[in-house]
Amino acid sequence: MTITLTLGLIFVIAAFISAYSAIKLSTYADKISRETKLGGMMAGTILLAVATSLPELTVSISASIIGNVNIAVGNGFGSILFNFFALFGLDLIFRKKQLFLHGAKHHVSTGYLALLLSIITMFGLFNNDSFSIFHIGLASLLIIAAYVIGLILISSIQKKEENSEISDQTATSIKGISKTLIKFFLFSIVILVSGSALSLSGDRLAAETGLSATFIGSILVAMASSIPDTLSVFTALKLANINMAVGTILGSNLFNILVIAISDPFYQNGTLWKQANDQLIILSVIGFLLTIVTMLVTKRNVTRNPITYMIPSLTVVISYLGVVVYIVLG
Repeated sequence: MTITLTLGLIFVIAAFISAYSAIKLSTYADKISRETKLGGMMAGTILLAVATSLPELTVSISASIIGNVNIAVGNGFGSILFNFFALFGLDLIFRKKQLFLHGAKHHVSTGYLALLLSIITMFGLFNNDSFSIFHIGLASLLIIAAYVIGLILISSIQKKEENSEISDQTATSIKGISKTLIKFFLFSIVILVSGSALSLSGDRLAAETGLSATFIGSILVAMASSIPDTLSVFTALKLANINMAVGTILGSNLFNILVIAISDPFYQNGTLWKQANDQLIILSVIGFLLTIVTMLVTKRNVTRNPITYMIPSLTVVISYLGVVVYIVLG
């Protein structure tokens, strides 16, 4: 019992540190992208995505190193599902504003890329992908290629749609924000340590308590590592900025899939895709379906009444709770 309590305490402390550090990183990354030549959609999106998703990245990599596939892969899929749960759950809280009716349509491109990455993950899981190059599975290679090419294409499309004039203002030099850069990298190191502590303590908790590693990874660790995204969505919806909220979720989910691919070469007993269990396959399918729901609700322009408006959000929230029960009982 003492060991379990100690592991639980370490888990909670590591989760808090990871969440706090990721929030600070998000602030610094935003400042770097705005005040240097790194500014713009491509650099800003990548930098901010890495900043808020570093807990997921470090958790999955360290879980792969210690050989716990269900935490490594479950953390990625679990974070995706929890992100949707947070988005639609918060939409219910702000339901009187009916924010989804005011969303822009430019999220479609990001949504299509998310669907493509989801299809590749389902391909890898359903086929128990065992083909690998330097411990990197075929599905991982396809995800990395699709992610990079997809972001380049999305960036190109958005640049063509921009009508604002290009500012002649010279970007702040790197030297001028050296303190911000130093803080960014220091908090990155903190997240590296705390994320590793999350996965290691989660792995031991599974062994000590009898809880499945899938539950630990896809529910507990995923919730802990997704706190920064949830806070970002809450802030965006509170400000009635539905585009920021949806963009944060879709962008984070793209990176969460990439996290699995990046973690693959760190697993030394084949590929992550070959060892993943059936519960993780179900999670990937649900993530695919929820992405479709998100794309559909952002394209709505009108709804007849408040009850009709709430149906998609209620469906997503209930579906997530059902997933939690399924994993616990499974």
